[in-house]
Amino acid sequence: MTKEDFILLGNTYKIHGFKGEINIYNEKLITLDFSRLKYLLIDIDTILVPYFIENIKNPKKEIIRVKFENIANEEDARKLLKRSVYIPFEDLPNESSNQTVDELIIGYEVIDSKLGYLGEISYINSQTTQKLIFIYNKKSNTEFCVPWNDKFILDINHNDKNVGVKIPRDIIDLN
Repeated sequence: MTKEDFILLGNTYKIHGFKGEINIYNEKLITLDFSRLKYLLIDIDTILVPYFIENIKNPKKEIIRVKFENIANEEDARKLLKRSVYIPFEDLPNESSNQTVDELIIGYEVIDSKLGYLGEISYINSQTTQKLIFIYNKKSNTEFCVPWNDKFILDINHNDKNVGVKIPRDIIDLN
């Protein structure tokens, strides 16, 4: 697995109590199914290290409090502060996975394999029969939309915040 297989949940920011519980700020308000979640990955010097969950709860919408196995005290927990926390995409609840991915890629650059930079994703319309991606190009001050289609979307790179596509010029020119 690579870092692209994971989604940034947020950052550790505070120790809760003296038994090693840590608060994580859930900056994108990602909905989690705690019954499915076995571990979280913490970025330690650019390496995602799995930490298995002993106990986890959500006291506030944007706060996740977690007690990891083998983190028994404040000193151990302090080593994990101010670190990025990731979860595997597969651990997102099924009903919110697509919505969460849609929200996450707003602002990502769209790079076509032949045409190069097309713009940034400004909006995703899931209310239509065919999901549409709206792309805004700052250089030309234009916006166009393309269908969300597996034939067009080559890859989504969360590290580089871009979406690789192969869109026929005719579809772009329809707008």
